[in-house]
Amino acid sequence: MNVKSEAFKLLSKRDYFSEELKRKLIQKGFPEKEVEETILYLKKEGYLDDKKLLERYKELSIQKGESSIKLRAKLYRKGVTDLEFSYDEELEAALNLLQNKFKKEKNYPNVVKFLKNRGFSYSVIQEAVKKFL
Repeated sequence: MNVKSEAFKLLSKRDYFSEELKRKLIQKGFPEKEVEETILYLKKEGYLDDKKLLERYKELSIQKGESSIKLRAKLYRKGVTDLEFSYDEELEAALNLLQNKFKKEKNYPNVVKFLKNRGFSYSVIQEAVKKFL
């Protein structure tokens, strides 16, 4: 089996970041030079688009209520290091998390602790608590 067909086989199951796919193909025993050529081909043809995939991950993260720290850690394991999360996006994620997951008594210390334990910055926590309570 050649590198391109293996790459297409992997991409047919789910989307990959280019660095993640490269690691996976090298791990399967393909030569690094061939893997890099295949990655370039896939990018050129539009089968690999790190920016689009990053945006999708970011949107899902906001909907789930994940902090930027949690998302950065998840993406770092996939080989992505350039993530920009605005204050408003992080605030939206915190509010989504509170609306969907917060079940305890709604008082200030409980809400602050809940968000702090999930990696949100204190400025985001303060604003989210004001809007939530």
